[in-house]
Amino acid sequence: MLSNIKPLGMALGPMLSMFGKAMRTILKQEGLPYTLEQLYVLYVVRECKETVVQQDLAEKLGKDKSFILRIVDSLEKEGLIRRIVDANDRRRNILEITYLGNQLMNRFFELELRFTQVLMKEIDQKEMETFYNVLTKIRQNLGDV
Repeated sequence: MLSNIKPLGMALGPMLSMFGKAMRTILKQEGLPYTLEQLYVLYVVRECKETVVQQDLAEKLGKDKSFILRIVDSLEKEGLIRRIVDANDRRRNILEITYLGNQLMNRFFELELRFTQVLMKEIDQKEMETFYNVLTKIRQNLGDV
């Protein structure tokens, strides 16, 4: 075991806060009036391999159902996502990203990739591979908790 371990939350928390603040600034500069939470919901709907059911999204994201409902409502109003009533259970809404939603996500990924490149200055390929490997292991360990 490592003897110089420091609390992970204390190291990650401030960095994630700074990252979020910087991303919100970039979104504002680019004229994208969306929150990171809205973009994350779009990302999950777009990238999820199985059908995304609105009622299950809150649990999947670890968020309050009313919070997710407000986000889905706003995304639907903007034409970025659509609700489809499940033919087998009319109480369930299946979420699907629209063409506009995909266009927004493509633009967001371009912005985030450019920002990532700025953050990676003076970090070589080997260090980045190690960083992503460590993140993957931590994520796996969190799944065991």
